[in-house]
Amino acid sequence: MSVKLQPSMTQNTRDLNICGDYWAYNNQGNYIAHVISVCQKYDISSHILFQTIGECFAYLDDVRCEYCGYVCPLETPADIPFMRSKERWCCEVCEHALWRDN
Repeated sequence: MSVKLQPSMTQNTRDLNICGDYWAYNNQGNYIAHVISVCQKYDISSHILFQTIGECFAYLDDVRCEYCGYVCPLETPADIPFMRSKERWCCEVCEHALWRDN
């Protein structure tokens, strides 16, 4: 039950550490302060931070599509409690297929 990270082929260990620190945000504190803290830790701008995390696929390993079993991708830390609060989740591909069938 955690956030998993899949770096792109061009990312290195430092990039993965940046992503890990970013996704460690617990949704309890100040998000802006968290972003600033990660940027200061790695001496990078917020632009570089978001570029780096944008290249790393983040997903929940405990939330899967009810039809195909695909993992739940994340875009922001706020997605974590929201997606876990749902009883069921359907990925975009299956949702589109269901929409076309109906």
